[in-house]
Amino acid sequence: MGKHGMQGLTLVELVVAMGVLVVLAGIGIPGLQGTLERQRAATAMHRISAQFALARNTAITQRVPVSVCPSIDGARCRSDSDWSAGWIMYRDPVKAGQPAGAGAVMRYENAPVAGSLRLLSSSGRKAIRFLSDGRSAGSNLRLRLCNDRQLLGEVVVNNLGRVRSSRPVNRPPCQD
Repeated sequence: MGKHGMQGLTLVELVVAMGVLVVLAGIGIPGLQGTLERQRAATAMHRISAQFALARNTAITQRVPVSVCPSIDGARCRSDSDWSAGWIMYRDPVKAGQPAGAGAVMRYENAPVAGSLRLLSSSGRKAIRFLSDGRSAGSNLRLRLCNDRQLLGEVVVNNLGRVRSSRPVNRPPCQD
């Protein structure tokens, strides 16, 4: 090797390189957090929509009413409208409002909403029950997916059992 062979970085060069790295990280991390929140919201909306579609299909194919409700323990329905900790799908032939026992629970989704996201139904309709023909009698069920401040999306099940989801363009405040 010649006179100017392999040399290390000087302290000044290392400090400049670290400064550039810090600035780039400072610019990129907030954008990444927004992307991560949007991905979590999309995943939560997809999971609950798929669960409703599965419950409706199960009610039709097994010819027995099937309900889906918020749950913390995977065995009983919650009395409030917060679906954030999870939900259960269960056979509900007599419209009891709760599973008849452990054998009636067909599926449990535990903690599907991550971070500061919340999944809330309207107070008038805390659960959904699909009849054996696929209908969901009563008023629409509307689930709102919110972060601490804003509405990120909604999943709605109408009286015919149709499930649809939407995301607001301007992110209005999320109202409980």
